[in-house]
Amino acid sequence: MPSKVVVIGGGAAGMSAASRVRRLLPESKVEVFERTEMVSHAPCAVPYFVEGLFSDTSLFMTYTPQFFEEKRNIRVNIGTEVREIDLTSRAIMVSKGGYVRKVEYDGLVLAMGAKPKMPFRGSRVFAAHHPYHASELRESLWPLSSVAVIGGGILGVEMAEALLERGKKVTLFHRGRYPLNRIVDQEIGEILLQRMLDAGIQFKAGESPTKLEDDGRVVVTDSNKYKVDATVVAVGVEPDVSLIEGKVSLGMTGAVKVDEHMRTSVPDVYAVGDVAESRNLVSGDPDWEPFAPVANKMGYVAGSNLAGSPMIFPGTVGTVVTKFMDLVVAKVGLTEVDARRRGFKVISSFVKSKTRARYYPGAKDVYVKLVADEGGRVLGAQVAGAEEVLGRVNTVAAALSARMTVEQLFFVEMGYLPAVSVVWDPVVVAARQIMEK
Repeated sequence: MPSKVVVIGGGAAGMSAASRVRRLLPESKVEVFERTEMVSHAPCAVPYFVEGLFSDTSLFMTYTPQFFEEKRNIRVNIGTEVREIDLTSRAIMVSKGGYVRKVEYDGLVLAMGAKPKMPFRGSRVFAAHHPYHASELRESLWPLSSVAVIGGGILGVEMAEALLERGKKVTLFHRGRYPLNRIVDQEIGEILLQRMLDAGIQFKAGESPTKLEDDGRVVVTDSNKYKVDATVVAVGVEPDVSLIEGKVSLGMTGAVKVDEHMRTSVPDVYAVGDVAESRNLVSGDPDWEPFAPVANKMGYVAGSNLAGSPMIFPGTVGTVVTKFMDLVVAKVGLTEVDARRRGFKVISSFVKSKTRARYYPGAKDVYVKLVADEGGRVLGAQVAGAEEVLGRVNTVAAALSARMTVEQLFFVEMGYLPAVSVVWDPVVVAARQIMEK
């Protein structure tokens, strides 16, 4: 068993791995290196902070560095940058305050996370990614009147809502015909688009910015120029592999290639979280899902294996949830577009239902799209509505993990209470429609 475990990156995955090693190997030394002042942090909270839903930046952290030091006996080095990794000599070079030192290890966990793609630069060009920079981002955006958001993915949609709630005029540029087009199919995407338009978002479909002028105050597309006070770039993230590129094998997704134990191509080196590749349980293909629930479990598995307690990370089903105003949008598994692209012969259904019995007041619309192959195997689902979305998408997530058929999903005994559901749950109805085709 390793006597010294080093973790590079103090995000959710890294701290999960460190905590698991500490629990299983109480006599080992566990040391974490994080270049910011935050550990166990939540990047998903940045739009809510910008919106003003909370102001205490310590809330970005599930646990503080002091907690890990005092309660779990994990040495946490914040504000410390890892400059180099020497896999041959099993050592890393770290820097803090101009002082550089060498740290040796027996086991190494790579948990450097992801970094935002930034095709544009300027004094009024911002990325919304790491909580450590959230205060600066909020202070820069709050005094402004109009903001452009480039990218209609999850972060772009959430930032558009946050800025709109702060009273800003928001122009959202997206190369797709509708927002979240890489996550949901047209039926759900158009519902979201209409909700954004109704709220006052200026949505520029298919109009991709080619450059920014005046330090981000002018957005230039193929057909127009738009004057704004600033621009937020939200065109996606990518694995932060700069420290280990050329030293460990990378996968098809650009993230570190790992086996089911989270081991890399180098002995005693593990990769977890947003820097690591996984396997899609529906398609069987390599996948990259940079989301906290996946990251935490990867860290738990890596820590278990490092400590000599074998555990397998089976893969992901790609559960994604976001919202705009009162509309929650969730997806799991493959979309119809994605499934067809991968060669599946697809059967799908689309259901509009209510969230409560017809006689119970306050019912709201809920939409379910279910995707299956011609053999009846469930491939994925999308759910949208103002309430009762998460439980339904989680049901399909469990069905995908169990490789259920549509008929098996149909017979899942869903709970019924007039105040929160209908007798024929829309997931069950969507399954029935596919069965009858």
